[in-house]
Amino acid sequence: MDITTLISQLNPLAICGILLILGLIGGQITRLIRFIPKITGYIAVGFIVGPGLLNIVNQSVLHDIKILIDISLGLILFNLGRQLDFTWLKHDLSLLYMSITESLLTFVTVFIAFIWMNFSILAASFAASIAITTSPAVIMLIANDLSSEGPVTRRTLMLTSLNNFWGLILFTLLIPFANPKIHGALPILADYAYKFFGALIFVLAIFSVCVFIGKLITKTKLNQIVLFVGMILITISLAKSIDLSVKLSLFLFGVMVRNLDFKHIFIEVDFEWGIHLAFILLFVITGMQINLHGIVNYTFAVFAFISLRLLAKSAGIWLLAKKSRLTSKQTFSIGLALTPMAGVTIGMLSTLTDFNPEFGSQLTTIIASAVAVLHILGPIATQYAFIRSNETLINRM
Repeated sequence: MDITTLISQLNPLAICGILLILGLIGGQITRLIRFIPKITGYIAVGFIVGPGLLNIVNQSVLHDIKILIDISLGLILFNLGRQLDFTWLKHDLSLLYMSITESLLTFVTVFIAFIWMNFSILAASFAASIAITTSPAVIMLIANDLSSEGPVTRRTLMLTSLNNFWGLILFTLLIPFANPKIHGALPILADYAYKFFGALIFVLAIFSVCVFIGKLITKTKLNQIVLFVGMILITISLAKSIDLSVKLSLFLFGVMVRNLDFKHIFIEVDFEWGIHLAFILLFVITGMQINLHGIVNYTFAVFAFISLRLLAKSAGIWLLAKKSRLTSKQTFSIGLALTPMAGVTIGMLSTLTDFNPEFGSQLTTIIASAVAVLHILGPIATQYAFIRSNETLINRM
């Protein structure tokens, strides 16, 4: 019996444990090289043991641990939603304008590029909406690893939250057009209303239940961590069963906990240990999904997608830098820090394929390849940006 067969016969928890330990080892090895973040080690381990190289852990195994992947993404998206502080946005509206500008520029630039590469308007729209997103997992993990604090770090986290909000909204609104079962303007509008307003009403109900339970239990960090994790699991399950976007629902839940808790029922809880486990698992799995064949076959398209996305985001930030009272150094650092692309885009592509398998494997290959490249280069760029902004523990020593 070979090792691949042996691993495939293990239960999902054992597989998850193996991936976590391998990821931990990979992260520790990369710490020996100062300029390479631990995330790169997690991804490298995933690539080595995955279908891309040794094929010790294959795609069928990933299917078995899908629920654990969903929970990991759930923790990250909920935590990301909590970063979106409306009060801070009111005091610094330029940050909102900056997010809208760089997201709009990114969408238009990538959309035009994909039209030029002979993709359909719908395919170009999906690619452009996905390009808006920024990896919350990479940004948050590197900020935590470096103990990075300051205007660049705060703005990067806020822009990441807003970017993913715009990206998820646009993607959700485009899905009905890719669904071959939906025809005509009225059914599409009805699906829009259900996907967006349904998610808002659903999450508001989840939040209300959370507030009610929060009033009943003792106000301690441990109790509230258990409450939030329980509500995240319920949100994942119910959103799937009523055909709402799980990702958007979890993100909105985090936003509501942050901004609608007027009676201060909740206290600031730290998910650090859980988030760290989620990060390691998610990035090892991301490494397993790297497809070198796709990168080689679509080199120009992948390079164009990555380059235009980076230029558009940086241009949007530079346009609003003066209004935000940012120095040139801070502006450059924020633009560079937003390089990583959200791993959640793999899930978005999977959703798209579920709706319409014939929609375009070429589009999926190009974007998945771009995500893979940015998961290798992005963490290095973000770490350099935070260190260059003089906001990390290394700078304070």
